[in-house]
Amino acid sequence: MNRRIVHGLGVLVLAMASTAAAEPQSRPAPPPAIASTNTPSQFAALSPGNKRIAVALFESQKPTAPNVQPMTLEQIAQEKRSGKTWNEVFQAMKSQGLIQAETLAQVLGRHDRARYLRS
Repeated sequence: MNRRIVHGLGVLVLAMASTAAAEPQSRPAPPPAIASTNTPSQFAALSPGNKRIAVALFESQKPTAPNVQPMTLEQIAQEKRSGKTWNEVFQAMKSQGLIQAETLAQVLGRHDRARYLRS
C-alpha cells in the first residue's frame, strides 16, 4: 500500500516536472527606459522609527490660527533630514501653533494609544 502511494507521488512529480520543462519560461519585461529626474521622497528615505515619529507629528497638528497651514509629511521629513533633532522639529511646530502638546513624548504617546485602539 505504501509503495503504491510513493509510486503514485513519484509519477505525479515527474509529470509536473516534464510539463514545467516543456513550457517556455517567460521573462519579465524590462523596465521602460525613462530617465527619471525625480528625487526620492524625503519621507520614504526615513527609517521606520523616524517615519513613526513623523506620522505622529503630522497627525497631531491642530493649527490654532486660521491662516496657519499644517505641515505635510514631506515638510516634516525634510526638517529632520536637514539635521534637526525630532525635539527641534517638535518645538518649531509648537512655536508656529501647529501642535498643542507640551512634549514630544505626549505626541508619541497619544499617537501610539490611538494606533493601538484602531487595531
